[in-house]
Amino acid sequence: MKRLLITIIAVLLFSFIEKAYSQVLTPPEFPGGKEAFSAFLHKNLKWPTADGGESQGIVIISFFVEKDGRLSEIKVAKSMSAAFDEEALRVINLSPKWIPAMKNNKFIKSKYTVPIKFYTAG
Repeated sequence: MKRLLITIIAVLLFSFIEKAYSQVLTPPEFPGGKEAFSAFLHKNLKWPTADGGESQGIVIISFFVEKDGRLSEIKVAKSMSAAFDEEALRVINLSPKWIPAMKNNKFIKSKYTVPIKFYTAG
């Protein structure tokens, strides 16, 4: 009787843990990860010529990663200036499809926000 009770408790506990684990949200990701995204930005970002190299700062871009990895509703969440905002939007629009977020082992649409930094080296 004691073994049966322990077995039942173990099965119920395992079922609970398995259910909780399967509901974990995996965030969307650029193909290749953070380093690949950083390399993509470094390769494609160009300093706006209208600025003359004087400004520095961050443009925050938000977008949705669709179930199929496409980016949609790309917009500036925090502006720096029109020229820098346009450049950040241009580069994000060049992005390949992302790996979508997952929940319960299914791809889901999710919102993502990314800071794009414009700083001079030195």
